[in-house]
Amino acid sequence: MRLAEWSDIGYRTSVRVFQRPAGGLRWVVIPTIHMGHPDYYWAIWQRLRSCQAVVAEQYDGPSSTGYAYVTAMRLARQRAARELVHQDIDYGALGVPIIFPDAHTAPPPEEDRRMPDLGWADVVVQTPGLAIQMALSGRDDWIVRDSLDIDDTTVFEPTPGEAIGPNGLTERDGLLIGVIREIDAAFAGEDIEVAIVFGAAHMPLVVRELTRRLGHLAAAEEAWLTAIDFDEPSYLRKPPLDGWMDW
Repeated sequence: MRLAEWSDIGYRTSVRVFQRPAGGLRWVVIPTIHMGHPDYYWAIWQRLRSCQAVVAEQYDGPSSTGYAYVTAMRLARQRAARELVHQDIDYGALGVPIIFPDAHTAPPPEEDRRMPDLGWADVVVQTPGLAIQMALSGRDDWIVRDSLDIDDTTVFEPTPGEAIGPNGLTERDGLLIGVIREIDAAFAGEDIEVAIVFGAAHMPLVVRELTRRLGHLAAAEEAWLTAIDFDEPSYLRKPPLDGWMDW
């Protein structure tokens, strides 16, 4: 089952709904990338409006990792950096319960959802090295050099410094899976949608948990969302005003 894919024209991620054959709780699985066109994050936010709860990554604020990558790409004059922004989904504006399983792994956001000081420090540390790496790899092709196709069978190695717990999972993945199990047990028979919005690298594990352990099936595949489009004219990437968020 393909969850995210690169191609010569850009990067896109899937939106899939999972449900048991008997009905009840529906899981809306939305893999994300931490940088993309503004309308990509707008489309995610719009899809979340029909959900009764959201399980999201770290905190309700902009992504320091996405900001570092976008800034480095612009410094290195990467072609794909045109009009890209860092991930910034206003979960609080949805007015539904938002669960951040790994909230303690990131500093809390400042007032008005501004990036915290530690987030800015992370940007300062990451950006120079990323910019040099991108400049050395080629001005226009850095972002398409790596194959980042992700399927439900994809297994990612822990990043340097990540510890593996007795359950075989990293801390963040363990917290995410734990929350999914709790919600699924408590609301299995409810006619509701709960979304999971995490980085795409976390999602193969999530899909395997839903389908192999919890008994869900892929009930529906919705329209894919294009995060990065190398060729689309900029005027086609402007979303309608209805539901537009203050970026």
